[in-house]
Amino acid sequence: MNKLAGLALLGTLLTLTACEDAKEIKEDAKDTGAQVQQELDKAWTKVKETTHEIKHDESLNQLLQQSKAMGLDMYDDGKEVAVDAWIKSKETAGDLTEKTKQKAREIAEEIEQARKDLNKD
Repeated sequence: MNKLAGLALLGTLLTLTACEDAKEIKEDAKDTGAQVQQELDKAWTKVKETTHEIKHDESLNQLLQQSKAMGLDMYDDGKEVAVDAWIKSKETAGDLTEKTKQKAREIAEEIEQARKDLNKD
């Protein structure tokens, strides 16, 4: 019976030791979780602060405004170049049309002269 009682006592001690280890592991996990949460909170706070600094950085805002103004200027310049090119193409087309009309008149005069010459004979 002493053996049985000894085994029971040993089993109880092992169970208590296992429970104690489990409790210790649980507490370690809880502590680790709290530390991780603190680090995450610090990192998130840093991200928010950095974002706020960037958002309110005057030099960055000026750079963005200048970039926007340059983009609008380039758009306006491009528009002017396109309008000028269109006007020049129209003028050139008009010049070509005048040259074509002049050439047609010259040919018509030559044809008329040739008819007169044929009718004389």
